[in-house]
Amino acid sequence: MKKTLLIVAGFLLAQAAPAQLIKKLGDKVKKEVDKTADKIINGDKPAGNTPTAETPAGGTGKAANLGAYAAYDFVPGDSVLFNDDLSNEEANEIPSRWILDKGRAEITDADGEMMIAARQGTTLRPRMKLPSYLPKRFTIEFDIKYVNYAWQYGRAVTLFLSNSSMDKNQDGGQFEQYPIKIWANAEASFNQAQGQWPYDFRADKENAVLKDWKHIAISVNEKSVKVYVNQYRILNAQIEFANPSSLRFNIDGDYDAPVLIKNFRILAGGKSPAKQITTNNVYIARGILFERASPVLLPESMGEINNLVKLMKDDPAIKFEIAGHTSAEPGSSAEANLQLSEARANTVREKMIEMGIDAARLTAKGYGQTKPIGSNDTPEGRATNRRVAFVKQ
Repeated sequence: MKKTLLIVAGFLLAQAAPAQLIKKLGDKVKKEVDKTADKIINGDKPAGNTPTAETPAGGTGKAANLGAYAAYDFVPGDSVLFNDDLSNEEANEIPSRWILDKGRAEITDADGEMMIAARQGTTLRPRMKLPSYLPKRFTIEFDIKYVNYAWQYGRAVTLFLSNSSMDKNQDGGQFEQYPIKIWANAEASFNQAQGQWPYDFRADKENAVLKDWKHIAISVNEKSVKVYVNQYRILNAQIEFANPSSLRFNIDGDYDAPVLIKNFRILAGGKSPAKQITTNNVYIARGILFERASPVLLPESMGEINNLVKLMKDDPAIKFEIAGHTSAEPGSSAEANLQLSEARANTVREKMIEMGIDAARLTAKGYGQTKPIGSNDTPEGRATNRRVAFVKQ
């Protein structure tokens, strides 16, 4: 934790001027962030792991090679429908925000982080207020790891999308016949279409990448279903029937070892940045996510950043303020959140400059928890408040 937080202090030090002032500021930043960072969910938490701008949306907890995501084009929806924040859950209990239809699923504490451990044959449904909650366009993201991974086709997760209300004993409708299935060995299928990771990754059955945490991202609209595993889009299949309204999550792992899941989130919508900027002069990049309590980008952030860099290259006149925002977690420090949001906004700015955008076209500013757009009393509201926004200048 100390090593990660030093990045925040070091980043801010580089922005100041006189040496003595820099030292004092750096000491103050480090002391404040060290004192409060562990109380901030994902700092406020990333989008990767879930995972929000502070809840990782597929993060592994380790810095990754962002260059490997140069072609990544997944962009999440723009409105948070479900954000499974497990930070306040109790170990060995059924996850409170899920309905357990069958099997066994419990909260477990692994390396200081809460996650769901599900056994073979487990079926879960998000606990939602309405039986029908999925719009025409939505995205699903989560991180998954198979404990005691082995190259077996039986190990998979399946998302049954349904145009029914998803009651336990109710027929799920057409989408029950065509589930999205993602195997442990990085294959996916939907409606008779199949896809897989590049062969060089799959050829080695002992590949460490397959054994580690993987970020799953799924995009559904009126025409297609797209499935991503880490930086690869492995499936793009057509939809030929009614849009779904709810989902069920089925896990087929190992009887002797669980499947671990964290940072599950569902977002609605998905308008392009260009359309949102034209309409509102602002674009909230829900896919830009960071390591816990840190300005270090998660690799899945590159879908949004690639998209925004292209937008700015296509329109050389456009300029942005990159605005960092956090939620207000119980016990967190407003000053630490302000510093964290500033550092994160600057991280995004520096990355875009590195990718060829003129520095004069980008400014960065942190607002901390001062500009909420959702309630800080619910996981979805806090996830809504944790954001990086591009404000047209």
